[in-house]
Amino acid sequence: MGIVLSYAFAHIIEAVILWMSMSQMYEHRYKKWVTGLIIMIGHAIMFMVFLSNNMAISMTVNNIVYILLIAVLYKVNKKAAVFWAVLFNSLISLAEVMVLFMTQYIVGIENVKSQNTLIILTVLCLCKILYFLFAQIIIIIKKKSFVKMSESIDISMALLLLILVSSLIVCMTFYSIGMKWNLEKRETIWMIISMIVLVISDILILLVNIKINERNAENQRIKLELAKERADAEYYKLEHEKNEKFEILRHDIKAHLNAMLDMGTDENIKQYILEIIEDYSIGIKTKFSKSNVLNGLLSQYMNKCSDNGINMLVDIRPDTVEYLSQTDIVALFGNMLSNAYEASCKCIATEKPYIELITKRNGSLLIIKTTNSCDIKPEKINNNYVTSKLDDKNSHGYGMKSIYNVVDKYNGSHVENYDENSREFSISIILLIEKEE
Repeated sequence: MGIVLSYAFAHIIEAVILWMSMSQMYEHRYKKWVTGLIIMIGHAIMFMVFLSNNMAISMTVNNIVYILLIAVLYKVNKKAAVFWAVLFNSLISLAEVMVLFMTQYIVGIENVKSQNTLIILTVLCLCKILYFLFAQIIIIIKKKSFVKMSESIDISMALLLLILVSSLIVCMTFYSIGMKWNLEKRETIWMIISMIVLVISDILILLVNIKINERNAENQRIKLELAKERADAEYYKLEHEKNEKFEILRHDIKAHLNAMLDMGTDENIKQYILEIIEDYSIGIKTKFSKSNVLNGLLSQYMNKCSDNGINMLVDIRPDTVEYLSQTDIVALFGNMLSNAYEASCKCIATEKPYIELITKRNGSLLIIKTTNSCDIKPEKINNNYVTSKLDDKNSHGYGMKSIYNVVDKYNGSHVENYDENSREFSISIILLIEKEE
């Protein structure tokens, strides 16, 4: 009975690890509790097949159930479902083989199933914690955390991995104690409870980590929404001011024309026209694309550049940015323009700093390029450039991360380059966009 309960506990842990691991990588099709319940039912079926002691049938059923669970419960394609199902089952087998190899060739136990409940449960806990550790490493690799995070690996994830390794050491210690000493029933029960609590604690720590990441993602989404709203408000404000000044100009145009007729020289007329342009802000452009959000962002930086003596050239071709969501426009263009503006403002050696933004389309590819003056070579961490802003050390590098996230979302690529001779920094981005039928 103890053996059956131990293996039942192991299947429950496998179900929880699958649920939490897939939830870290993909979006649910249904509510979380529904997803968790269906995964538990799937593992109950796998457990009943496991009791038949037929390894071939058990492995086949495990893979089929995992493929169905992943394909039905998460927003992944069929190929990805097969890949992750086979991978997770392979990791389970790998963890079990490694632990059984250790028990057989290092400790000297030929048949673990013939041992007492404490030894069996200890071995199973070792297997599942090792599997848990493997799964988290795969998730980190899948998310490219080692490359995309400009400072280092996420601290919370690093601590989780450390806790999992510590749990392995504790279980190995319990295993050694159980093998070398004949424990009383009371001590055996306490050790079993301790291992179960240890495994559950590891899972709860991961759950807290997931919740923290979800909260951070929500905060980032709110920031993007606020930035979008500010860009919208700025655009409509500038449009209102521009329309108001044109109405005034239209009202006064007759008087201005009569004044020009009365002037004696061409030079006076030229000067008068320049004064009209300046007074009514005719030279201010507020329409760059069909996206009001992008228009608002560009108008903000046009005004900032004008006030700081920076030349800004914008060329947004038709049928380009319309394919991007508003939050992606803010995350991508907002951070690119912010970085370019900050670098241009710090230019001392460059006589006339400038920013150039070009977007164009080539078939299903959207090409975006910014070029700006940059006296100081940007810092590189993990082969990725990071900004050198001094106003917020805690958000160091997050602007570039946000850009890279949008690039990954559209299955694109990015190339950054700094030319020391011309003191010029450029970032070129290619995004894959869907063609309209």
